[in-house]
Amino acid sequence: MNASDRTSTLGDYLGVLRRRRWYLLTIIPAALLVSIYLAYALEPSYRSSATILLEPSSIPTQVVQTTVMSYAEQQIEIVQRRVMTTERLEELVKEIDPYPDETELTVRDKARGIRQDTLFERVDPITLEVLTTSNAFSIHYHNADPGRAELIAQRLADLFLDYNRKARGELAAETYDFLLGQSRDVERRIEESERLIEKFKSQYGAALPESQGLNQAAVDRVDLDLRANESRIRDAEQRQALLEIQLSQLNPTLAGTAGNWRTELKSLQAQLAEARMRYTPDHPDVKRLQRQIEALAARSSTEGDSVAVVPDNPEYLAVQSQLQTVEQELAALRSTTARARQKIAQYESRMSTAPAVERKYADLSRDREGLAAQYKDLQTKLAAANVARNLETEQMGARFTQIRSPSVPETPYWPNRIGLILLGIVLGAALAAGSAAIAESLDPAVRSARDLRDLTAIPAIAAIPILINAADHRKRQVLWAAYAGVVLAVAMFVGLTVAVAP
Repeated sequence: MNASDRTSTLGDYLGVLRRRRWYLLTIIPAALLVSIYLAYALEPSYRSSATILLEPSSIPTQVVQTTVMSYAEQQIEIVQRRVMTTERLEELVKEIDPYPDETELTVRDKARGIRQDTLFERVDPITLEVLTTSNAFSIHYHNADPGRAELIAQRLADLFLDYNRKARGELAAETYDFLLGQSRDVERRIEESERLIEKFKSQYGAALPESQGLNQAAVDRVDLDLRANESRIRDAEQRQALLEIQLSQLNPTLAGTAGNWRTELKSLQAQLAEARMRYTPDHPDVKRLQRQIEALAARSSTEGDSVAVVPDNPEYLAVQSQLQTVEQELAALRSTTARARQKIAQYESRMSTAPAVERKYADLSRDREGLAAQYKDLQTKLAAANVARNLETEQMGARFTQIRSPSVPETPYWPNRIGLILLGIVLGAALAAGSAAIAESLDPAVRSARDLRDLTAIPAIAAIPILINAADHRKRQVLWAAYAGVVLAVAMFVGLTVAVAP
C-alpha cells in the first residue's frame, strides 16, 4: 500500500496542525493585527446623507394646470446639473471650507473636490432603498470630518431646494411674460388690421359686398329717372319742333314781309327737324330740305341785312317765348339725363369692381378674425399662466421637499473596519492553512511506524518515542517568550493606533 493510497484521518490533520503550528501562530495573528491597524490607520471618510422628494402639486391639475411641465427623472437630472456646478459650489466653499487642512488647494479645487465627494442615488421615499427610477433621491457627501460632512450635506440639500423653488418661479414668470408679450403684439396687429379695414371701407365703401344691394337699387332708381327724362326730352323736342314750325310761319313784325327769307329759313329748319323725327338721314325729303336750307343760308350770307329786324308781332313774341321756355326745359332735361348716365356709369363701375373688392375685404376680415381668435386664446392662456405663476410663487405646485435631514455620522463610511478585520482574519487563516499544507507536502521526513510501514511494507517491531530533556524545555520557553513579546509589542502598537483613531 502506497502513502498516496492511505486515507487521512482526523488525527493526521491534527498532527499536521501541531507540527506546523508556527505557521498558524505567526500568519493568523499577523494578518489580524495588520487588518486592525489598517482599519484604524487609514484616513476615515464619513458619509452624511439628505433625501429630497419631488412632491406633486397640492392642487389637482384638473383645477389649475401648471406651466412648468417636466417629468420627475428629467427635472431631478436638470436640477442636479444646474446646482452641482463649479461656480455655485465655489460660493459654498467661501461660506464653509470643506477641506481646511488642505491649504494648498484653491477655492475652485475645493469646489471640484465637493463634486467628486458627492454621490446621488435614486431611492425609495419610504424605505430609502436604492432604485433605478424614483421621484426621490439622496445626496451623499463624504468628508474626513463628520461634523463638516453633515453641515455640507445640509447646505447641498438647501441649494437643491432653493434652486428648484427659484427656477420654477422664474420659469412660470417667464411663461407669463412671454404670453403677455405675445398678447400685446397680437393686440397691436388687431389695431393695425382694423385701421386697414377702415381705410379700405373709406376707399371702396360703395363697392363692398354689403353695398351691392344699395348700388343695384340706386341703378334701378336712376334708370327709371333716366327713362322718364328721355320721355320728357322727346316730348320737349316735339313741342320745340312744333313751335319752330309755328314760329316760322309768323312774321316777326307787323310791317309787312321784310325778312321773309329768315322766316322761310326757320320754316325749312322746322320741317327738317320734323322730317328727321320721322325719317332716316338718307330719306329723299331730308336731303331735299338740307339742300334748300344750305342754298337759303348761302343767299342770306351774300345778301346780308342792311337793317336789323326787331320783332313786334305779339303772336310771334308769344310763340318765341314758348320756344325759349321749351329750349331751356330741354337743356335742363339733357343735363339731368347726362348726370343720370354718369351716375349709372359710376354705379356700374362699382359693381364691376365688387368681386375684387370683395376678395380683398374678405382677406382683411379673415385676417382680423384670425387675430381675434388668436388674441382670445392668448388671453385664456395668459389667465392660466397668471394662476400658475401664483401657484409656483406660493409653493403649491410640484416642489422639492426634504424628507430626511443629514446627521452627524458616528462611524466612518470608509473604511469598513469590521469588514476589514473579518477579511484579515479570513485571509490570514487561509494563508496559514495553505502554507502549512504546502510545507507538509514538501517535507519527506518519516515520523511514525505507520509512515515506515506505508513506505517499506515491513512491519515495525517497536517505536522509540521522542524524549524532551531540560535543554529542549528551556529552548521552548525562550521561543514562546520571544513570540509572546513580539505579539504583545505589535498588539500594543495596534492598540495605540486604535485608541488615537477617530
